[in-house]
Amino acid sequence: MAELVVLNFKAAEGQFGALGDMFRAVLGDTRAFDGCIKVDTYEDEENSTITLVEEWETLAHQQTYLAWRVETGIHEATKDILEGGFDNGVTVHIWGKKTDI
Repeated sequence: MAELVVLNFKAAEGQFGALGDMFRAVLGDTRAFDGCIKVDTYEDEENSTITLVEEWETLAHQQTYLAWRVETGIHEATKDILEGGFDNGVTVHIWGKKTDI
C-alpha cells in the first residue's frame, strides 16, 4: 500500500510567485523519482502556502528522495524563498499507508 506524505511550504514575504516557479521547475524530477506514485499541488495564495500531497511506494522511497534533495542543495535554493528557510518554512505530515477499509 502507498504511503501518503503531506508537505506545507510557507513562502517568505513577497516570494509566493518564486515558490511556485521553483516547484514548476523541480516537480518533474520528483514525479520521476524512484518510488514516487504521484504528487498533487495546492496553492493558498492568501496564506502564501503551497501544499504537496505525495504518494510513495514506501516511506523509504520518500526518505531517499528527501536525502537526494538535501544533497543537491534544496536548503540553499530555498533560503530566501521560504519563510525561515527550509528548516522553518516546511512542515511535514506522514499520514502512513493507504488502506482499503
